[in-house]
Amino acid sequence: MPEMDGLEAAREIRVRETNSSAHCWIIALTANAMQGDREVCLAAGMDDYISKPIKTDEFGAALRTRPRRTAPL
Repeated sequence: MPEMDGLEAAREIRVRETNSSAHCWIIALTANAMQGDREVCLAAGMDDYISKPIKTDEFGAALRTRPRRTAPL
């Protein structure tokens, strides 16, 4: 993204959700697989983290952990 990276985008989404009951499920899909990257993504407000190459079982598990939406976005 030319204007902001994924970490900034996640932070901005969380700020915009502050006064609502909405929660956009964010999964980091990244080529960065360095130690500590997962923690950085989660600290930025992402809900899960998957490194590339994506394994379908990991991706499916990340999607299944998403809670059912109870409030409209």
